[in-house]
Amino acid sequence: MIEARRLHILRAVADHRTVTAAAAALHLTPSAVSQQLAALEQETGHRLVERGAKGVRLTPAGEILLGHTNAVLAQLERAEAELAAYGSGEAGTVTVAAFATGIAEVVAPAVARLAGSAPGIRIRVQDAEGDASLPMLLDRQVDVAVAVEYRGAPP
Repeated sequence: MIEARRLHILRAVADHRTVTAAAAALHLTPSAVSQQLAALEQETGHRLVERGAKGVRLTPAGEILLGHTNAVLAQLERAEAELAAYGSGEAGTVTVAAFATGIAEVVAPAVARLAGSAPGIRIRVQDAEGDASLPMLLDRQVDVAVAVEYRGAPP
């Protein structure tokens, strides 16, 4: 398995064209960069860089991996951003159980208001007649229950 931090190093070496400059940009020692490149070459089974008098250059295999590196690292950055939003409560899914009139009169207007103030929150609505939503809430099948207490309803 290819480690993402080693892909960062490959990209830095490609950008800076020397191990020393890449190491400085990454706040690592040149030895650490060289070791990580060697480990990446071992992980991939391909020689990725060639050293020359004017620094290093990527091999054709290194160029192929670099093309994927940019996509992989961009996706990881998106995943980190989504997790941060979820952790802060700015993103996620809330499941609401409600009866038909409750959906129309309470849930729909609340969802509309929430869309403006918390666009990362996704609302799932489940139709649950009368007293059915409360057991769903207690069983953690839903996050919110909209119910009405009425005479003769179960406790």
